[in-house]
Amino acid sequence: MKALKNLISVFVVVLIATSCDKTEDVNLSQTIFIEDPYAPGLPVYSEWGYNTFGAYIDRIPFVSNSQDLPLKVIVNSDTLKLIFQGTMGYETVEMDFLFKGYSPASYAELIDLDNTLFNLKDESCTVILRTGDSAKLLNLIEGDFQIQRAQRLFVDESLNRTILSGTFRFKTFLDGEPVAITNGRFDAGVGYENFYNF
Repeated sequence: MKALKNLISVFVVVLIATSCDKTEDVNLSQTIFIEDPYAPGLPVYSEWGYNTFGAYIDRIPFVSNSQDLPLKVIVNSDTLKLIFQGTMGYETVEMDFLFKGYSPASYAELIDLDNTLFNLKDESCTVILRTGDSAKLLNLIEGDFQIQRAQRLFVDESLNRTILSGTFRFKTFLDGEPVAITNGRFDAGVGYENFYNF
């Protein structure tokens, strides 16, 4: 049954990719949420550009939704910023990962991050958690962020987006209490509509 679901999911992605022309890539920006049977409430880990992410924040799912862009990529000077926006319960939550020393000029250059592991405790890395009007620079105990795969998606022989897929986990403090962010996973396409360099 699981193999059949995965085969159907692959077929849907291929069908969407092949049915789009250069001017119409709306379907490639939509979210395809397939729940992980081993991590309830989170999307399965994939590398197909499903435009999803998810993690547990102390066992509460923080996941992408179909209204917000799941990932924005902002490059400013020598810093790469990945912004994951979704929901936790009924609350909008944003988790920002900043990596100094990385400054791709375009979303095509994100391919250079393939199989890259970041130690989030390193001084070149920063994690910010935003809930409502509150933004907290997190003091990390430990953690890592890995872009396991970066791949380019072409439609009609033109680059449409770069798909970033990977995992993350870390421990930090929220309101003075230790908290674990676990089972983090992401699979999102980055193209014209969500890549900014200024």
